[in-house]
Amino acid sequence: MLDDWFLIANPFSNSGKAAKVVQKVAKELDRVGVEFKINLTSYPGEEIALVDKATSNGYSRILAVGGDGTAQKVVAGIILQKNIPRNKILFSLIPCGTGNDWAKSKQIPVDLSKNIKLLKNGKIKNQDVGVAKIINKKYKRKRFFITYSGVGFDSFMLKEISKYKWLGRFSYTACALMNFTRYRNIPVNINSTKNQIEANIFLLGIGICKYTGGGMQLIKSPNGNDGLLNITIAQDFSKFDIIRNFFNLFNGAIFKERKVLTVTAKSVRIVAKNGSLVCQGDGEIFGAGKIEYSVIKDGLRYLC
Repeated sequence: MLDDWFLIANPFSNSGKAAKVVQKVAKELDRVGVEFKINLTSYPGEEIALVDKATSNGYSRILAVGGDGTAQKVVAGIILQKNIPRNKILFSLIPCGTGNDWAKSKQIPVDLSKNIKLLKNGKIKNQDVGVAKIINKKYKRKRFFITYSGVGFDSFMLKEISKYKWLGRFSYTACALMNFTRYRNIPVNINSTKNQIEANIFLLGIGICKYTGGGMQLIKSPNGNDGLLNITIAQDFSKFDIIRNFFNLFNGAIFKERKVLTVTAKSVRIVAKNGSLVCQGDGEIFGAGKIEYSVIKDGLRYLC
């Protein structure tokens, strides 16, 4: 296996700002003597094919440059490829997206010079990878996530987020403030390996890491590598409840709210009582239907 880094970058990440970051990354890697090969994506989801290309050519070190969406797709590629055992592949991220929630959860520096140092002296750790299976009459689709997936208000909000991307890391906050009055709680059945719950959900989050949506803290105490999904159920929220708890979504105080339930499970199935559920993961809409969640224990080996 090669010791060089196979660099995958989405030049369109963060409204195109990532393209300039890639140039800076290349110069810094050359300066410190790190061998690498740059591969730029040309269409959404190409990261998966590029990881397969990398591993088929003997690369076991994958460096992503981009945001949470880029990281999520690169990790999906690592899970799906069959060329190199997963526990032999090392992943690293240079964050330059809008939210950078995975990097924040792992305390990975955004500063480029500090980040590059991780490639030589960073610690190797393992993390679980979440799996979301979306089932409807037209398809069964399996998607992977490394930070957070959910249904309810966050998925509703993602449909509107493009209008606010110009605000950078404040885009999620602005989008939520402008659109929460239009949202309606969703009646669902939740069946996990531990619980059976009926609820009218404001949001239902499945988390591996602490942060999502540009810094929101919707998962109480994620371990990240215990083989369990961390589940947050916010139910029966009125418009007043949303206003009263809005900033609590960001400071972690939301878990003091009596209408918020937290549980853990190895798997969970969520079904809407009426219609389909729209599912999002790591800031991307995955699809709509019945949602089955599971986890891949220690699915990701990464540098931090």
